[in-house]
Amino acid sequence: MKQFSVKKLQVWALVIALFMAHLFFRSVAHADEGGGWQARETLNGECFIAFPVAPQLLQQSMKMADGNSRLNYDIYLAPFEDKGVFLLLIATYPGMMPGGHETAGLEGLVRGIVGQQKENTLVYANWVDHAGVPAVSFLVQNQTSYFRGHALMIGNKLFLVAMEGRKGTLEENLFNRFLKSFHLQKPKSSVAPK
Repeated sequence: MKQFSVKKLQVWALVIALFMAHLFFRSVAHADEGGGWQARETLNGECFIAFPVAPQLLQQSMKMADGNSRLNYDIYLAPFEDKGVFLLLIATYPGMMPGGHETAGLEGLVRGIVGQQKENTLVYANWVDHAGVPAVSFLVQNQTSYFRGHALMIGNKLFLVAMEGRKGTLEENLFNRFLKSFHLQKPKSSVAPK
């Protein structure tokens, strides 16, 4: 049970990381406007995703409550015209989530995003299947903005594909295009072929 409490703290650390990324984005004027939608492999090769413009990478590592382990995350941010910000967050936890607790971790993530601002409202959160893995697809909004996301956990990694922007400007077709471009890589075998 204590291990699961540590996982709850780690989810909150992830929510703090998202808030810091939000602040980072707000300080960036515009990303590279050239190139169009292009698939990009993430730095550690976990997945591919197509951004509408070249993304900026923000990397952080946070010490966890136990004082020894760290939560590492990469956030790829791509502001695009006035349509919003496209982001991919990959959080690597120091240990595996106990089997069956992945959904609790995802629920905690959504609750944390809703709780970032007291005006936030959860419009919906639906459980979906993402390539055989349980995922949550959700929309959070307040009087001025929206946060549309799709999150899943595999092993010790949390993947969040999201779009944020001004309320009333969400283009679901753009978000779906972004989400459909997200493909997980199969883990590379550590055994050399014979």
